[in-house]
Amino acid sequence: MSRLLTISVQNGGSFHARPGETLLDAALMNGVDMPHDCRSGHCGTCRCDIVSGNVLGGETESPSSVLACQARLMSNVEVVVEEVPEIETFKGQVRSLEYLAQDVIEATIETSRPIPYLPGQYCQFRFSGFPSRCYSPTVPITGPLDRNAIRLHIRQIPNGRISSALGNRIRVGHNVKIDGPFGSAYLRAGKANPLILVASGTGFAPIWSIAHSALCEMPDREIVAIVGAKTLNSLYMTAALNRLIAFPRVQVIPVISYGEQHSDLVRIGSPVDYLPPLNNEDIVYACGGPGMVEAAAHVARQAGAKCYSDPFAPAQTESESFAWARRLLASASGTSREKPNSQSRRAKAFVEHNGKLRPRSALSP
Repeated sequence: MSRLLTISVQNGGSFHARPGETLLDAALMNGVDMPHDCRSGHCGTCRCDIVSGNVLGGETESPSSVLACQARLMSNVEVVVEEVPEIETFKGQVRSLEYLAQDVIEATIETSRPIPYLPGQYCQFRFSGFPSRCYSPTVPITGPLDRNAIRLHIRQIPNGRISSALGNRIRVGHNVKIDGPFGSAYLRAGKANPLILVASGTGFAPIWSIAHSALCEMPDREIVAIVGAKTLNSLYMTAALNRLIAFPRVQVIPVISYGEQHSDLVRIGSPVDYLPPLNNEDIVYACGGPGMVEAAAHVARQAGAKCYSDPFAPAQTESESFAWARRLLASASGTSREKPNSQSRRAKAFVEHNGKLRPRSALSP
């Protein structure tokens, strides 16, 4: 019989587990409530910090953090599990739909009761009659907060199941079911470290929520916000950026991928090109396209900075989803030599949830 390991949870007691068990399975089997969702290493909800001991697998962009659903216990371990809001189900209705840019809609959903999410977390939304999608709630770009409503920034994609229906089949008054919150790329309150906030596209939604909350808590916090868009016309968040630069220690760097540089205020290239020199005191949040997020996380790792990332990936059609799943299952069973492409390996694109494939994306159509 293999020896039992001792797993100590800071402020949560201890329990025993067998070598090779995943940290999440061992915790749940012993009645320890550890936040989780997909159990597949994609959503990041079960992320936790290892203080001492060894685990195998579950690595994240930060050396001390692991995904409990993938981390297999190899020794006695001391772990820190952060407290997050409980995952619940809420009901809501579409209150308004407003274009922020030619291809970005702000959907405001009035909820039956406030949703206690942390800035940077995401929820699963199911517009009645449509498949589920995951979006990151955010705060108003202008105007006051409304605790009984949440706002989503949704990029319209040609032939998108959800985005193309906004304003057509999905109108004001449409019913919405909301599950959540999920994710680990949320603001850690009570810290004074410099924040480096990096966003591309509608990845600005969680980044804006993080920046807003951080400055409400500490108006003189040092923040560098690097926000990317494809073109000047798609830089839809200028009103929010103007609010940010009013704070004394906030630097804002807008970046566009294409176009002429008409002023020194807007740069050309990728948000990662304009990251400041990082050190181990910095905390980086990166949200948006998988390639950009991966590159930002790599730079943070090299500098020893703490990094929390949320890569967005567009949803595929249902037929494409199940074809991808069949290929993956065939590969796992040894009946196929086809490997998932590099984007599939990088992006948190699909999560098996209640028997269906669910995309994690605020870019989801």
